[in-house]
Amino acid sequence: MTDAALVRLTISELAPKIKSKEISPVELTEAALAQADRLQPALNSFITLLHDQARQQAKEQEAALLRGDYHGPLHGIPIGIKDNIAIAGIRATVGSKVLSDHVPEADAYVVSQCKAAGAIIIGKENLEEFAAGSTSNNLHYGAVHNPWNLDHIPGGSSGGGGANVAACVTFASLGTDLGGSVRGPANFCGVVGMKQTFGRVSQRGLMVTSFNGDHIGPLTRSVRDSALMLQAIAGYDPLDPSTVPVPVPDFSSRIGQELRGLNMGIPTNYYFDIMDPEVETTVRQAISALEGLGVEAREVALPSMKYAGALRIAAMADSVVTHEPYLAAHRQDYGPTVLYRTLAGQFVLGRDYSKSLKVQRIIKEEYARVLQDVDFLVTPSSPVAAWRIDAESIVLDGQSYPVRGPGAGMTARCTSPSNATGLPAMSIPCGFTSAGLPIGLQLIGRPFEEALLFQVAHGYEAISPSRGRRPALVDAG
Repeated sequence: MTDAALVRLTISELAPKIKSKEISPVELTEAALAQADRLQPALNSFITLLHDQARQQAKEQEAALLRGDYHGPLHGIPIGIKDNIAIAGIRATVGSKVLSDHVPEADAYVVSQCKAAGAIIIGKENLEEFAAGSTSNNLHYGAVHNPWNLDHIPGGSSGGGGANVAACVTFASLGTDLGGSVRGPANFCGVVGMKQTFGRVSQRGLMVTSFNGDHIGPLTRSVRDSALMLQAIAGYDPLDPSTVPVPVPDFSSRIGQELRGLNMGIPTNYYFDIMDPEVETTVRQAISALEGLGVEAREVALPSMKYAGALRIAAMADSVVTHEPYLAAHRQDYGPTVLYRTLAGQFVLGRDYSKSLKVQRIIKEEYARVLQDVDFLVTPSSPVAAWRIDAESIVLDGQSYPVRGPGAGMTARCTSPSNATGLPAMSIPCGFTSAGLPIGLQLIGRPFEEALLFQVAHGYEAISPSRGRRPALVDAG
């Protein structure tokens, strides 16, 4: 099989071929590294490529396979890791000049889990500085480019991961999601992004973050691959008090089951209030397609979401505390967008912080009530498709919204609520704009019911207009 054919396969397609020794981890890793080298000048999706380490890991995994020691479906699979997740002995910049020379001493929990599952790490991926934004237009390491149109953003902050998965460089990438930073790139790059229930996956080794709502989650080319990745990284970590000691189910167990008899809630407010017409039309068509699969649609109201803007108050205060030591020693190394947005947190009063947490609790209770009557919610993943890298704002319904800095929260308005509620949410591709840019559909479920979301997403994936499509540059050159 040619390198071009190899890199287009999914994890679930590759796993049985690796297990049977039809494809070797070394062969697959070389194909992925070649694709990375070819596309890095165009995508700028990596901060650090790990050629030597990846080749060594591949040799070790091939030797294990020859011994009959097969570790499971990730055995020999090349993946990427966002550069705010620690790998022992490998520089981790968090996308900032502040940490340009930082080398962690220990692997993040999820990295150790991926290594134990036999995955091959080919590089640390580019991101928005300090994972704080929706563009991945990085001042220090350069902008990441969307493989569907290189003049457009890939989304943020896990933009390198989204671009690599879509461009068939990595077969999966681990990103982080504090306001939609996995689901956003999934939406803009036309791949699958999962933000599982808060507490399902350990945050240990996730650098410079708020621990109130941040998640490490997978970006993949298919729903089945997403389930396989979550299977590898989920589980209770006794050294991370944010994880919950609940059993880890087989996340693939419901994939392939019919959807008839399920109920989906379609919010009548907030999620569709600000929306590009092309995006709304495509999302509504996806909802109709789910109905065609037997899912009953019910309108649901979330009136407390009119207070959603208050959730950012607590996030601002958390951010300034997180950055305090770096601001004291390296303030001059910050990019202006991150600096000004972080410094604003020092003006949050204790009373306002408490009110923000009260709003968070009210919204959580409202979602809990609504999800008693429906099995899951369906919303857009984003109000818009990917905008140009050089854009300073986007216009919807005649109003201009900034895409960076103060006021840029609009671009993540559909994803950020699920970070506050902690509910599992995923973005799956559901079509394209007339300009050929991907559009995503978001599914939101009840706590720890990721398997149900995978069931629904897989059922829709089979009939999605996005199915099987890849950016033209995958096969070019």
